[in-house]
Amino acid sequence: MLWIYIKYEPFKFYFMKGISLKIILGFLVGSSAISQSAQVKGVVVDKSTKLPLENVVIFNEIDNSTTNKEGAFVFVSTKNQINFNLLGYYDVATSFDALTNRDTIFMDSKAMELKEVVIINAESFMKKVFDRMGENFIQEYTTDFFLRNVLKKDTTLVSLQDLTGKRNRSNDNKDIYSIEILNMRKVSLLERKKASLKFPDFKEFFSPPFPIIDGCYFKEEDFADKDYRKISFLGKQKNEWGQRVKGYFIIDPKDYAIVEYSIEMIDVFDSAPFKRALVIGPLHRTSKYNRLYRYSKDNTQNKYFLSGAKIEIGVEVLDDKKQEKGYFLNLNMDYFITSSISTEKVKSNFSIDKDIFEAKFQYSSEFWNNQNQLPLTLDLKSFLQRVNENKAKKREYEFIGNF
Repeated sequence: MLWIYIKYEPFKFYFMKGISLKIILGFLVGSSAISQSAQVKGVVVDKSTKLPLENVVIFNEIDNSTTNKEGAFVFVSTKNQINFNLLGYYDVATSFDALTNRDTIFMDSKAMELKEVVIINAESFMKKVFDRMGENFIQEYTTDFFLRNVLKKDTTLVSLQDLTGKRNRSNDNKDIYSIEILNMRKVSLLERKKASLKFPDFKEFFSPPFPIIDGCYFKEEDFADKDYRKISFLGKQKNEWGQRVKGYFIIDPKDYAIVEYSIEMIDVFDSAPFKRALVIGPLHRTSKYNRLYRYSKDNTQNKYFLSGAKIEIGVEVLDDKKQEKGYFLNLNMDYFITSSISTEKVKSNFSIDKDIFEAKFQYSSEFWNNQNQLPLTLDLKSFLQRVNENKAKKREYEFIGNF
């Protein structure tokens, strides 16, 4: 299924009345803090290689954050305690006080603890995992979240959207999920063409496709953390486009619970056919489709819940049948929870089956100053600077945003 498509319609977004340096400042984390809360910023690296570590979970009993691909993080909380966790690494426990004059966290890899563990029948093991899914996952809960959407045309960044809000999962709801968006910031620098984009909706985003046990080969892989098992899978059959699904699970063998899940739907790009989303629309084909989901354990209920997710989707587009080579649209969506789970009610204000990029909500700089969020990477900072520098070129670009 294609989650990004092109069609000949104008973009349906807010138009910015005045783009200036406030665009960049609006996306930077402020230094002020609400009463009784503290904020720390830094970077997490591998102690041996000094390379940045992505997806490190920063948390205490009430708040959560994570690192971006450059290892950078921002953590805001009213509690003094700070913990750092990443599969394959030793946990780091510290505090705001201890990090006052320290901006780098070093994490030790568990790679030296690697021991060969052989599962005689990986398929049988995974059947137990799938059988336990219903009882291992929490069925009803609420949590705060942060979601970043980044769109590139070829290698050029064209859109950035950050959302924060509340997500509720309940079996009593017709659609299971309810979304309350609290604040949003969005900016785009788009070439003036009659094209528009469709992002995934929340319903699709939170519903990962799981492989069919009988339709895949399963194999245990080496994994650096002896407390977990990594099981890879590969589809036995190709679909009508010649694609074979593949991915992996990281399992806690104590309770057969999934703590990380990755799936790749496109493995032979050139065999994917071009098609049209609309009769008059341009030809396109999916070039990349990857999902990654991370699950955390709630110690009170002794069950698991979704704590982070990433989606990468690539689409090749041909505006003209005569073109031999088109351009690529690449979408990256990065989601993580920013609070511990609760039973709080959610005031739903955005349909879960609506294009996420069509969200229209107010922006508040004061609100963003005190939120757990992904720091801007160097390429995002460069993009915001480019938006500012090209604000006068109205004949060449459309400037879209809500602040």
